[in-house]
Amino acid sequence: MRSQVETGMPYIAFKDTINRANANKHDGYIPGVNLCTESFSNVTPDKTAHCCNLVSLNLANIDKEEIESNCQIAVRILDNTIDITNPPFDNAKNHNDKYRTIGVGAMGLADWLAKRKLSYNNLSEISNLFEEIGYWCTYSSMELAKERGAYQAFLGSEWSQGKLIGAKPVEWFLNNAVQPQRWQQLATDIQRFGIRNSHITAIAPNTSSSLVQGCTASVLPVYSRFFYDKWAKGTVPIAPPFIEEAFWFYPENKNLEQQQVVKAIATMQEWIDTGISMELLFNLNEGVYFPAEPNRCLTAKDIFDTLIMAWELGCKAIYYVRTVQKDNFRESDDSCSSCAN
Repeated sequence: MRSQVETGMPYIAFKDTINRANANKHDGYIPGVNLCTESFSNVTPDKTAHCCNLVSLNLANIDKEEIESNCQIAVRILDNTIDITNPPFDNAKNHNDKYRTIGVGAMGLADWLAKRKLSYNNLSEISNLFEEIGYWCTYSSMELAKERGAYQAFLGSEWSQGKLIGAKPVEWFLNNAVQPQRWQQLATDIQRFGIRNSHITAIAPNTSSSLVQGCTASVLPVYSRFFYDKWAKGTVPIAPPFIEEAFWFYPENKNLEQQQVVKAIATMQEWIDTGISMELLFNLNEGVYFPAEPNRCLTAKDIFDTLIMAWELGCKAIYYVRTVQKDNFRESDDSCSSCAN
């Protein structure tokens, strides 16, 4: 934990959770995760090496009725990518051929919420959104299996036994989904037709690509409503796209209780079959999290409890643990937010 506070690393992977949710436990074991902690699958030394085939939906620009078509396009794009690209070495090609692992992710969740005047406390709305994404991505892979066949290791997999996202039995979806019957039909169709990709959804950090897309990064709150990002070639002002009309619905992560972030990520994780690149940001200054105790700072135990909470709620990994250090919290503009708005 000292290293995490000082450097942001090491990253944490909850291998027990990851392997319980592994759809291919009949064919191996997931020993670790990729660099950004959201993409992983079975690997075998000298035989198969995991490949990241990733794309992200820009939630800032997608309306609910467009989720179905966007998920179908994203799954097809990534499946085509496996066929038209050449991995750098044979073990990677073997993995692509055997598992056809892809990862449809998302960026701009903070924008999606702000646009609808919602917050990270609105867990039911977050769950409904990612149920849609999880369903349509899984459905699209099943439809591709009708056209092109199932992935090579499908037989014996959790998918082939009627289980769905996260190797969960269909009963879980009947009890927790907004539209349960479609999940029952999907499980039946997958057993009949197969599924094209062994892993289908994964949420990457999108730190740089979100800037190009003009949205907030990944599924995390904004660090600050407005800040300057320093790059090698200069400094770039950063502000979320709906800041003018939804100013108060962009909670700043540097002031946000991180257990709230963990609960939101855990809610999404129920509908994501691989992982989510979750960064936590702890503010070490006095009075940030404890208004009734203005002199109290966050302690090591507070951070530890949050990490354990992530595991208990079913998160699969923790990427960077970032901190706002003591005496390094003064903003360049100290004007009141109400006046500035």
